[in-house]
Amino acid sequence: MAVPVLSRIIDTYIPIRSLEISAYLEQLRSQVLPEIRNLERTGAIRWYAFLIHDASQLDGREPRDGRHFIHLRLEPASSLDPESFIGTLPSHFLNPRVKKFGCITGLDGSILTGADWAQAWKIHGECSSWILNLVEGHAGDIPVKQIVQFLHFITNPLTLGHRCLFLPSGHISF
Repeated sequence: MAVPVLSRIIDTYIPIRSLEISAYLEQLRSQVLPEIRNLERTGAIRWYAFLIHDASQLDGREPRDGRHFIHLRLEPASSLDPESFIGTLPSHFLNPRVKKFGCITGLDGSILTGADWAQAWKIHGECSSWILNLVEGHAGDIPVKQIVQFLHFITNPLTLGHRCLFLPSGHISF
């Protein structure tokens, strides 16, 4: 995945139908994966990333009513004008707009290569790509045990131990 140009990012989102893992992964499979693969196949994007956020992260585009969203960031190909690119996005990618990105809360930018926040966004994009590869590599439901084992393949080579912690009742923000 390319290092993104942080002044050319399109910020958009999709309402999440359910945070239940099977339903969420199915929504990724049906509403995100085919669109991203099509944009890649046609050479229309050079970078993407996504997270689950509530409306507080959407800059006032949605009411703060407890709903969650697949918050997508897309960088169009260098040859494409970002404003024109917005017009090509599917209608379920809501309220797309060009937004300049910088630091990522919780990370220390001074230790990034060249102290360049684009490096952090690149890594974030690679994490998003990994998620779509995981979804694409399974024919249907993915049991949590399967997901955790794949996460082990990340934590283990980082010397973070032999197990990946899964908290079914919630999460811990770092």
